[in-house]
Amino acid sequence: MVTPVQIRPKADEIYLDCNATTPVLPQIAEAVSHTMEQVFGNPSSSHITGLQARYILDNARRLGREVIGAPRGHLVFTSGATEGIQTAVVSALTFAKQQGVTKGKWLLYGATEHKAVPQALAHWNTLLGTEAELKAIPVDKNGLLDLDFIEAHVADALMICTMAVNNETGVRQDLAKLEQVIRGQAAQVPWMVDCVQMLGKGDLQLAQTTIDYAPFSGHKLYGPKGIGFLYAREQRPFTPLIIGGGQEQGLRSGTENLPGIAALHALFELLLDREQQVFKPVSTLQSYREQLLAALREAFPSLELNHALEYSVPTTLNFSVRGVPSRDIMDVFDAANIRVSSGSACSSKVTRSFVLDAMGLADWRSQSAVRLSFGPATEQTVIDAACKRIKEAAIALRQSCLLLSDTNEDFDSELDGVVQLRFDAQCCYLIIDRQARELAIIDPIPQLAERIEKLVECQHYRVKAVVTTEQQTKQSPAAMLAQIICASGCDAERDNVGWPVHAQADCQAPYGCEVPTTGCLLVGNRRLYRVGSRQPIYLLSSPIAPEQQAHVDFAFIGEQAAPQLLAQAVNDKTLLCSKWDENFAIAEQLAELNNTSCGCELVDIAPEEQQAWLSRPETLVVDVREQQEHQVTPLELPAEVISVPLTRLIQFIYDHREDYAQRPIVCLCRSGHRSAVAARTLGRFGFCNVSHLSGGLTLLS
Repeated sequence: MVTPVQIRPKADEIYLDCNATTPVLPQIAEAVSHTMEQVFGNPSSSHITGLQARYILDNARRLGREVIGAPRGHLVFTSGATEGIQTAVVSALTFAKQQGVTKGKWLLYGATEHKAVPQALAHWNTLLGTEAELKAIPVDKNGLLDLDFIEAHVADALMICTMAVNNETGVRQDLAKLEQVIRGQAAQVPWMVDCVQMLGKGDLQLAQTTIDYAPFSGHKLYGPKGIGFLYAREQRPFTPLIIGGGQEQGLRSGTENLPGIAALHALFELLLDREQQVFKPVSTLQSYREQLLAALREAFPSLELNHALEYSVPTTLNFSVRGVPSRDIMDVFDAANIRVSSGSACSSKVTRSFVLDAMGLADWRSQSAVRLSFGPATEQTVIDAACKRIKEAAIALRQSCLLLSDTNEDFDSELDGVVQLRFDAQCCYLIIDRQARELAIIDPIPQLAERIEKLVECQHYRVKAVVTTEQQTKQSPAAMLAQIICASGCDAERDNVGWPVHAQADCQAPYGCEVPTTGCLLVGNRRLYRVGSRQPIYLLSSPIAPEQQAHVDFAFIGEQAAPQLLAQAVNDKTLLCSKWDENFAIAEQLAELNNTSCGCELVDIAPEEQQAWLSRPETLVVDVREQQEHQVTPLELPAEVISVPLTRLIQFIYDHREDYAQRPIVCLCRSGHRSAVAARTLGRFGFCNVSHLSGGLTLLS
């Protein structure tokens, strides 16, 4: 078992995801540790130990008021910004309900607001029965709020919520202009401004504004998680979210998180110290941004910035690279020990950015967005190292044909056989003969068309066909892709599934196939057969000599899952490749379609035994990360290591299920998710001594 104290950052880690969270500064960590060990009293106790704790609490509140420019009003310590947002929303909606009519009124929020805001508005609107309607305030292409829209709607609003700085793009709203428009139409409407990303990046004088609520979070500026604070303007509605104990002047009950408050105390001291050298001036932060942007543009010539620099704080860069999904960039950056994120780290399973969608940016930019963010305490040495590694990561992407280059680089040419590409649960397949430099494509996916085109171009493949398992029109993605890459060798005359009309017709039917086949297409020494017309399936052999009879080694079955039909075309060892794979099966066997369990159970390796497995020379470590990740961070282990990305796992199964059936195999990836998929798949196909490294490289010491 790996205990918390055994987990360490990776060596030479470059952390550029500060908008998600920040490391804790040593002086802040010291304040936390000291308070936990030495000033452990309850601030509500009247003895000296309690009074010492009370001093930290009261003094932190005083310093916090100085930092945000709020000598008046409430400053309430919370668990973080999300609690502050809930408190502001509950306060505003409770007040509105007490005033009377709420039905048909608006709850306004910025379209690019952190999801905590609209979700809190919807939640409490339902629970409190205010029956108001949520309405998103549009933004322009720069991410700036539509002031005319606010002017037209705010008079009928129960609350308006905006943010000072956007967490994904770093776009900074003009709070003075917002105040002028809001108060010009609705002098008393409760106004909350999310100030989480503003702290430490600009001057705040909240008491000089009419902002009613401003939540903050400590972990966004070098403090620990679980502590934050909320500013509430004096004499404005306030309803405690947590009651029972009377702490925080009755505004937020529960024993105060004194170590967390001590962390804020240390942070506030730094922010107020004009002589400190920890937080860099704006000019230095702008220089950092210019250096990083220059490195990114050199590495990715087709890079597009997703925000205008003049409207953004200098610590955030949000960009997209045409034709390269954000996941590919993030994975290779992570392998290079550069930590960045895609969109908001507070959202999981998100494939696009709602912020960029709201700004009206193109789909490809929303789907490919990468956010790079640093903090005001970042050092020049970190920026220098980041620029160097960004360029190294881009080289790995070029060598994997995910980026094209005008230079004569040693592009990867190891692809051979069946390659599976995915977008969500949808699969397409490439049939590649490395020696002949020939390629066929089955069921191409629109979102991957550009990636396939790049692969064809950089590897100089001759494309034999682009076929589908259902009827296609001339405007279908498959037909359009075929037109684009026909210069590589597609037959110009194709039928309604993309099958070349003049495909070789005299191939001998594959061994054991009892259904008629329509011709045979040669991809190098591989034979591709078609079965059926309206919803065809395709049968593939491995490379064989011309005089040999083919066996059906792979079947591309589209959405067909009829065991009786397939049993006439394939054999028990054929790998069945579907168009849809929601359960990440990768491939199936005929017996599985008949609900017969196959293969072997996985070997369960306890965490404390994992190192022993990886130290055995007879162990085969299957690194299922993408090749560019493997190239940037190769594994140096006593065991034999081979690179088998999930895209190539089908071919690996075919090539090795006989000779590796009993060999000890450990699947490994960055986090443990992909390796779990690979291990489960190998076990189903008869690899009987397989495990995977739970936690992946994240926990590998």
